[in-house]
Amino acid sequence: MGFKEDADFARFVSVGAIGTASVADHLQNQLNHQPIELERYAMANKVWQTKVKRLRLPDLLCVRCGLRVESRAKSKLKIMLSHSDTPGREWDAGGMRQDDLFAFLHTDINQDPPHCGAPIFFSTEALRASIAQAKRSAPKAASEGSEITLTWPCWVPTKRGQYLGVDDEDRIVFSGVDEKVQRYWQWRDWGGPRFIYSEPGDFIRGGEQVLAGVAEQTSNPMCSGDSWDLAAALHSSEAVERYAAVKAAGSMELRELFSTLSSMSSDSSEDWRVRLEAQIALARLEPDPWVRKITDQISDTETEADQKMEAVLAMSELPSEAAAIALDRIAAKTDLPNELRAAAAWGLGQGAARNPELLIDHFVDPDPIIALHAISSVDELSSDLQRKLVGWMAEEGVNRASAAAQLLQRHGCVDSLLEATQFGDNARLWALRALGELPPALVRCLAGSRLTPDIEQVLRPMWLGQDDWLRQDGKEGLDALDVQKIRFR
Repeated sequence: MGFKEDADFARFVSVGAIGTASVADHLQNQLNHQPIELERYAMANKVWQTKVKRLRLPDLLCVRCGLRVESRAKSKLKIMLSHSDTPGREWDAGGMRQDDLFAFLHTDINQDPPHCGAPIFFSTEALRASIAQAKRSAPKAASEGSEITLTWPCWVPTKRGQYLGVDDEDRIVFSGVDEKVQRYWQWRDWGGPRFIYSEPGDFIRGGEQVLAGVAEQTSNPMCSGDSWDLAAALHSSEAVERYAAVKAAGSMELRELFSTLSSMSSDSSEDWRVRLEAQIALARLEPDPWVRKITDQISDTETEADQKMEAVLAMSELPSEAAAIALDRIAAKTDLPNELRAAAAWGLGQGAARNPELLIDHFVDPDPIIALHAISSVDELSSDLQRKLVGWMAEEGVNRASAAAQLLQRHGCVDSLLEATQFGDNARLWALRALGELPPALVRCLAGSRLTPDIEQVLRPMWLGQDDWLRQDGKEGLDALDVQKIRFR
């Protein structure tokens, strides 16, 4: 998968990540849960090509009551789940117990910021009870596990309005904001139990609220408090329960469970994913020795590629200097796969122990995969880092100068770029080019009197290019037309 395909797929994944984050926020702020990410990257949209053989897990876990929640965000709201008859790939596989919840919500990522509707919750038990009414799609190709989708009948009004009730002919009566009354009779064909999820008089948000369906709703899943026995869960016979308990213990940094976690981390009979999470939990309590142990496993040639990748991603979640130093060293090890190194660099910029200063050598890594991840991962440049980058722009080497100009331009460091224009020819040219790619209004605002008439005169032709539609949207059209000129006479 190339970067363009990654970007297209990331857009699709973004719906799920943003929706899961919205569900987590709702659980915490409305229902008193304390959710964490149980499925790694459930609230992130970064695409990696190395496929990790993870346990199939729900997205979220409440560390107080142990509730597991699977989030299903939809650009068009439906009660729909993927399913395969392959053991372990069923719609309710992955450790979803009877009382655990599926959350469905509408998510629109075309807005800025993205918008999410309120989630509607159904227990696994309720969906299992109504499974006979779910419609099965045609199966996908065998290469995709012959997967299908199961869709539970429901009605989502497409326009805003008010639910009025059910009339004598068993029709749902709905009045839009335009006061046009709609009578939804189709639900009479669903068969079996039917439920309405609102009270007469309730206002309905069009496109983002399920009004009726065949599964019984869990309307107010409040947290039951600190009712989960973590110590017992760590000794469970089920791998998902042990994994969830380890994640929770690590998240809460429970030192009283140190001994149990230590035993699990070295138990060769334990699932490797549970062992790794135990090591990560211990590294939160004692960073130096446990980060060193995890790093040794990543460097070990006997460790499988997906296990190394998961270890790097997990270590990126540790908020310690030891983890940052380890990620820096992993990113620099040229004998490791480049995506593994890129993941380490990404963790330095985007992880819990962010340290952009450690990324400076990776900005110019000979492998472009590592360099691009390092540059993109940085969200903020310190004053010290800006000074170093300005120094790079005066050097003869193109790689350092271009990386420095790109970083300073990406972060709108107008003062530093103006400072570079006072240096030698190379620094001045790189700085002018970077300033020319920034919005004129931003440069004028931040530069003030430092934007001299001479510099502005140089920048104006580049700024004009920003408004040239034939160099922007029109360029793709011209390129496409230019290759369509073959005509034989």
